[in-house]
Amino acid sequence: MLSAMLLIGLLPSTASAQATVAFTITDARIAASSGLARDVDGDLYWTANRSSPQGVVYGLTPSGAVRGTLNYRAEPVDVEALAVANDTLYVGDIGDNGQRRRLVTVYIFNNPRATGLTVTYGAYDFQFPDGPRDAESLLVSEDGRMLLVTKADGGGEIYAAPRSPSRERVNRLTRLADAPAMVTDGVFLPGGEQIALRTDAAVYLLDASSYQTVATAELPRQLRSTSVTVSLDGESLLLGNSGRNAKVYSIPVPTPPDTPPPSPSPSITPEDEEADAGGGSTGTLVALALAAVVAIVAGVVVGLIHDR
Repeated sequence: MLSAMLLIGLLPSTASAQATVAFTITDARIAASSGLARDVDGDLYWTANRSSPQGVVYGLTPSGAVRGTLNYRAEPVDVEALAVANDTLYVGDIGDNGQRRRLVTVYIFNNPRATGLTVTYGAYDFQFPDGPRDAESLLVSEDGRMLLVTKADGGGEIYAAPRSPSRERVNRLTRLADAPAMVTDGVFLPGGEQIALRTDAAVYLLDASSYQTVATAELPRQLRSTSVTVSLDGESLLLGNSGRNAKVYSIPVPTPPDTPPPSPSPSITPEDEEADAGGGSTGTLVALALAAVVAIVAGVVVGLIHDR
């Protein structure tokens, strides 16, 4: 597993992000916001408290006010992350600070609406292949693929859920790659080709196929930083914090460094191809003959110079 310092040393570029306050969550019921997910169809953001005696998810307007709630009859242990894909809300009860949980759970809600009603839900149970892990990041691609990222001082790990997980049994996660240290949340960017992972100190932009870091942005100093999502307009990243009256910050999406375009390949005309196919050896003999003539002429010139 790569350490945080090693990962940073491999980064192609690092820039400081300019943060502005997007909104503040002032509702007293949200005392420990953990996880943030944009819902474009609903024109809102979803968040939840880290721990609660009952399952509740809050729908926030773009200004941070609570539009309504989604209630479900469950007793989550440690909600750490939320995601929305294809009009499905995913609530990740995946935290495990003591690394004692035999399994973690992701709750799913189809067509989520902040109506204040109690709704039915589905649930997937997952197990890490190498023992309990603390995870605070749940990422869901546009096609419903779920990734969990663990949080650890020396560096985390990225795990994938089965593409078609079962609701009848515990699903085994598959380890994919290393992750930066102390990742607190992550999100797929629009298009699905890149993912963003955040820590207290930086946002890392990763290729969604190779999981290699392609850009980073250092973050302003924040306390109790927890979550990241894409803004409703898709133009920036939103960074959420825990605690009462938590501010949500907006930063530009980190961009990879500019790379020079590849050198253009010489164009080949049909005549060139025909000549190459039918007269390759003749062309070579002619070139050799010309080279020999040039060499002889050069020798004569050199000889004349020496004779003087």
